[in-house]
Amino acid sequence: MIELKSKCIRKLILPGAFFFLASIAVSIHSIAAEILLSPPGLRLIKDPSIVIPADFNYPNRSLLLPAYRNPTGRPADGWSAKFVDTRRFASDRSAWVFFRDSDLLRSVSRRIEGKQDAFRFWPVGTTMIIEIYKGNAPQKENEKLIEIAAMSKVKTERRSSFKAFFPANWIYARFNSDGNPVTTAATVRDCHQCHSIAFHLTGDLIFTRFP
Repeated sequence: MIELKSKCIRKLILPGAFFFLASIAVSIHSIAAEILLSPPGLRLIKDPSIVIPADFNYPNRSLLLPAYRNPTGRPADGWSAKFVDTRRFASDRSAWVFFRDSDLLRSVSRRIEGKQDAFRFWPVGTTMIIEIYKGNAPQKENEKLIEIAAMSKVKTERRSSFKAFFPANWIYARFNSDGNPVTTAATVRDCHQCHSIAFHLTGDLIFTRFP
């Protein structure tokens, strides 16, 4: 009788524990997805040197990791990669930035007076994948892969007057080296705060420069 009761208790506890842990994971994911972000500014399409403050927020959204490369590390069809030997704010780390060729083709490059490099503005729908490695060698060795970050530019509801400005609405996600999501509200804030600096350097929120 006691053994029968124990089996019944286990049948009740195990599913309950599973759903409890699952609910925690969903809750963390929801928190990361619902955090509100604000663009660091908006640049005028006719003259990108003119910037106005962005007085609106948009929600970070769930972002899945696309099939951007094959198991050997080479970019998938339609994707390319660029090596960054030193990560900003982390001199002992490097990165491979994966991007879709179609996104680069649809991007807009504008020369700004007084700037050595041209600004580049990425189209809505752009997706960037950043594989972060320990060390500064260009080899993609899985044992040195620390984490994977993803960024995507999204369209948001804006006032009609903002149509004259380049959009600057990016969402963020983090994954471990196995590709499992580890996004939290804190990581989203950190990513956005850091990449907002790029707005003043490259025109958009992407640090890496492209020809």
